[in-house]
Amino acid sequence: MSQSKKRRSTGKVTLADVAQHAGVGTMTVSRALRTPEQVSEKLREKIEAAVAELGYLPNLAASSLASASSHTIAMIVPLLSEFGCADIFAGLQQVLQPAGYQIMLAESQHYAEREEKLLTTLLPHNLAAAVLLSSEHTQATRDALLNYPIPVIEVGAICADPIDMNIGIDYVAAMHQLTQTVIARGYRHIGLLCASQQQWIVQQHLRGWHKALLSQHMSPHRVLNTARRASFSTGAQQLPEFLLAWPETDALVCVSDELACGALYECQRRRIKVPTDLAIVGFGDSDISRVCQPPLTTVTLPHRKIGIQAGKTLLARLHDKAWLPVESIPATLSLRDSC
Repeated sequence: MSQSKKRRSTGKVTLADVAQHAGVGTMTVSRALRTPEQVSEKLREKIEAAVAELGYLPNLAASSLASASSHTIAMIVPLLSEFGCADIFAGLQQVLQPAGYQIMLAESQHYAEREEKLLTTLLPHNLAAAVLLSSEHTQATRDALLNYPIPVIEVGAICADPIDMNIGIDYVAAMHQLTQTVIARGYRHIGLLCASQQQWIVQQHLRGWHKALLSQHMSPHRVLNTARRASFSTGAQQLPEFLLAWPETDALVCVSDELACGALYECQRRRIKVPTDLAIVGFGDSDISRVCQPPLTTVTLPHRKIGIQAGKTLLARLHDKAWLPVESIPATLSLRDSC
């Protein structure tokens, strides 16, 4: 059901708000921020405390663009090479560019503190909205975005406590569906191979995994998690360790196609027949999953659809039309010969 959600604030925290909170005049606050050397240390500390408490960010464009409507949207991603990032960006562009909006891309390199600094730099520039390809933020980032009256949309995965809007994949449901499919095909000693991912995605994978196995009264203990990045070499290196710990394993669920294909290549090297001796499934439906031998059973993640829907939701929000604060875009299974 469509829902129109009110803005979280009636306006930005102003210089006057800071002055009132600190018990000084607006000119004093302006002087402390612009030329702090002209203000006493005691007064400067008092004003800085008020700025931090209220979450005030000076609008650097206010003097020249006070009556202008911004058409710039900031998008911060962990890495530009992050799986799905390009497709989400393309989906956003497909919707927002014809409407006159431009997307400014920046990467946090998987550091929440760097995301915080980027937002502190970008927010004062009169943004129309912010798009975040993550749901792990510092408290300062959350506070700043809650105090700043622009639409904020977290994309990629459904999260428990969104800042404002959230559109993405329910990784719990996707992993549950994949694991249930492996169980339905008769496998009983199933393992899960994980690699370095954002913690909130790992947690969703594990919840879906446990839910599927426990519902069938099967043990979910066969889990190997490595700090290495999800890659072909990591999958190949971790398979022997996995089979050494649990030699009875008859099916291996991998949290990425790269891990799965690396394990598949290692099976070929060791002359382990897939899926006769060991079934392998992946996550992502990358190009390699379709051409490896045997082709990989995997989960198709609708990243471009997420970008398109996020763009539509932002436009609706910006034009005061009906919109949904949280939307889950379902993933689908691609059933192939590896399971």
